[in-house]
Amino acid sequence: MNKLVLPIVLPMALIAASFTAQAGIKDKKAKKVATTTMDAALAKAKTSCGNAKLEGKIDWSSWGSYKYEKMSGGRAKDVVIHDAGTLLEGVISEMADLCKDADYKEELAKITTIAVSGKKDQSSMYVGFKLDGATLKMDLNADAIGSWKNKDLLKKIWE
Repeated sequence: MNKLVLPIVLPMALIAASFTAQAGIKDKKAKKVATTTMDAALAKAKTSCGNAKLEGKIDWSSWGSYKYEKMSGGRAKDVVIHDAGTLLEGVISEMADLCKDADYKEELAKITTIAVSGKKDQSSMYVGFKLDGATLKMDLNADAIGSWKNKDLLKKIWE
């Protein structure tokens, strides 16, 4: 009986391990795309806002604990991570757009780091902004794709 079970169980275990590794690779690739998308937006913001030292950092640690099956549209984890790059691109482009105003440009030029993290509260749909010295902290809802309010929420930092 054991000789009969082993040829069936072993291949099934290898297939399961393969799917787990594949999911990890998809997530890793999505993180690279999101980071590359953010970096391209940062390059434009550096020019618009005059802060050549501006860099972005994404802390992906909280993104592993989300309940992706409960998110809108039933999107897979790698798609949600990929979409975070699109959201960051939009927010950073709005930041660059704010630099057309000399007063905002003066303040935004002081920022050297944009530190991005995931929101713990997935019901909060808007990007959170907080200024900590020369660091602009942004927390994203993993389920959000974009919002017309981001520019106004960013402006509130200096009000």
